[in-house]
Amino acid sequence: MEHEGIVTGITPSHILVRILQQSACAGCHAASLCATAEQKEKIIEVKNDGTPVRTGDKVVVTLAAKSGYKALWLTAVLPLLLIVLSLVVTTWVGASELVTGLCALLVPVIYYILLYFYRDRLKKQFTFFLKKTFVS
Repeated sequence: MEHEGIVTGITPSHILVRILQQSACAGCHAASLCATAEQKEKIIEVKNDGTPVRTGDKVVVTLAAKSGYKALWLTAVLPLLLIVLSLVVTTWVGASELVTGLCALLVPVIYYILLYFYRDRLKKQFTFFLKKTFVS
């Protein structure tokens, strides 16, 4: 996973890079006419490994494929499995449809709240790398 960005700040421990996160259809020629095209600015912290960059430099921020798969697992696959598991368990114990549905809605809420509280620990597991782009 790679994103182009611009260095916005440099500290002894981190380099701050502003990237423009785009939805899949943002690159479409009709994106300016479409209400679903979405773009967000994000600031990514990259560990300062001595890469010679200055504020304003264009760079490429890279996340290892292994980390990308882990992020996909944590944010999409595991919550889906938990929802299905809650549906199966509540149906198996004989709960009403209302209780089953409410449990299926409550499980991902609790899961994402837990992820939020563990965000600092998870942040250490996802390492971004920086490559300077060279304009010829």
